[in-house]
Amino acid sequence: MSKRKIAISGTIGSGKSTVLNYLKSKGYFVFSCDEYNAFLLNKGQQGYIKIQEQFPEAFIKGELDKKALSKIVFNNPLQRERLESIMHPLIIAEMLRLRDLFEIYFAEVPLLFENNLEKYFDLSLLIATDEQKALERLQKRGLDYDSAKQRILNQMPQEIKMKRADEIIYNNGSLADLYNQVDIVINKYVR
Repeated sequence: MSKRKIAISGTIGSGKSTVLNYLKSKGYFVFSCDEYNAFLLNKGQQGYIKIQEQFPEAFIKGELDKKALSKIVFNNPLQRERLESIMHPLIIAEMLRLRDLFEIYFAEVPLLFENNLEKYFDLSLLIATDEQKALERLQKRGLDYDSAKQRILNQMPQEIKMKRADEIIYNNGSLADLYNQVDIVINKYVR
């Protein structure tokens, strides 16, 4: 059965971006919540303006200091919820607007299950990986071990996400293996 609106999720460091880039290389439209979040943090965008109102301490000389904002929210669940209440509605609105414009639509949604967003898609695809692999990937991105571990712990456990996902792709092997698994899902549902 054809499933044309597909959400891709996974914990931090699972390889979602790698899957997105592969799908883009195959010519599919892909919406990235993370990329749109970054766009909203540009000066003059809605997210930037609202954060300036709610988190003035994250601004230095009138400019958003993303590291300062991260320090405020990653160690304080109430502050993180406050930031999410600003950013999530903006991101979800754009995600749904674009979903309705494309016949075949992939969206990378890191907090898919946490926010019960799977209802907006025909299929939920989870990219799963061993925690050690995720930690290694995060450290390659420049996070120290403790920060990487804390970010993983701040998320819904992968085991719970696996129970809720329609399909699971395991990203513990080679790129070729990952791409092969993505192709199997595309052939099964999209074509």
